[in-house]
Amino acid sequence: MLDEVVLEDLRRVTAMAREHTRAFAEYIGGRQSAEIQREIRRRERELTAMRKCSNELDAIFKRLYEDRVLGHISVEQFQTLSSSYTEEQGKVAAEIPAKEAAIQKLWDTVSSTDGFIAKAKRYTDITELTPELLRLFIRKIMVHEKSTK
Repeated sequence: MLDEVVLEDLRRVTAMAREHTRAFAEYIGGRQSAEIQREIRRRERELTAMRKCSNELDAIFKRLYEDRVLGHISVEQFQTLSSSYTEEQGKVAAEIPAKEAAIQKLWDTVSSTDGFIAKAKRYTDITELTPELLRLFIRKIMVHEKSTK
């Protein structure tokens, strides 16, 4: 039963993607795009702030080192301050690649519509639901109770 529903839905969606490519892309893009674009902008602002923080920490550390060399602060003060700044630099440096990867993943999601359309054009006659087709077209299937009769 579920196989039949999924197969029929897959046929319907791929046919729509093939026959009305532009409308399909606009529909999918419109649903995803606004929300994802907001999320991308938010994460890019966070990434910019992280990079700024990293640069500021570098500048602080350089000034701290200069103060130590010039004798403005003691060895103990330098060690205490430098260890906390080094630890913070390490955290920021580790978070930046993770944030960049998350942003790239969101961009990939936005561009996945074109990939789906290309796949739909390649598979024109879907007669049975195979594991290959499931992996190719479907990320997840959510089953729930019908809200209205």
